[in-house]
Amino acid sequence: MRKAIVTLNIYCYETIFFNLYIFFLFSSVAHAQSATEKLHFEATAGTGIKSKGITPLDFSFKANFDITSRLYVFASTETNLSYYKENAIKTYCKGQSLGGGLGVELLGEKSQPHALGARIKVLATIGHADLNRTSYDASLVWYIKRNKTMFSPVVELGYRFMDFRTNGFENYGNAYLSFGIRY
Repeated sequence: MRKAIVTLNIYCYETIFFNLYIFFLFSSVAHAQSATEKLHFEATAGTGIKSKGITPLDFSFKANFDITSRLYVFASTETNLSYYKENAIKTYCKGQSLGGGLGVELLGEKSQPHALGARIKVLATIGHADLNRTSYDASLVWYIKRNKTMFSPVVELGYRFMDFRTNGFENYGNAYLSFGIRY
């Protein structure tokens, strides 16, 4: 069983990197941008509104790759912590999620320093997580485009629906907010 999970994890990573490579290959032919202008990284920390006794806390890393000047794909990994009370004792479950999504820049011409975008994302837990779930996100994201500084702030506000596969936890949705840096 453990060997199958490790094989599945390796397969997931290989699939994500292969897809990023294909997107890089095709978009570099279609646009006159360098790879560094198309590739962006984000590290964020976020939390959601307490729902059904659970307060989520997530630490995320994303690799974004521009397909066009307004459309991008991204791969994401998150460390998930879910705080709750069990028999009047505060405790938490942890897990690691892997997935990806699609983003579109809604506002922000090339000459403007700010951008507002929309994203959809799907993540699923991998490995031996305390709390197995699949999450579906829809969000708005604001960030400062690259200029003379290498790092810029990023803020994401959205709605997340969590489909739990662990006994004793009910599916729920909540609003979330995350802050981080974009490179």
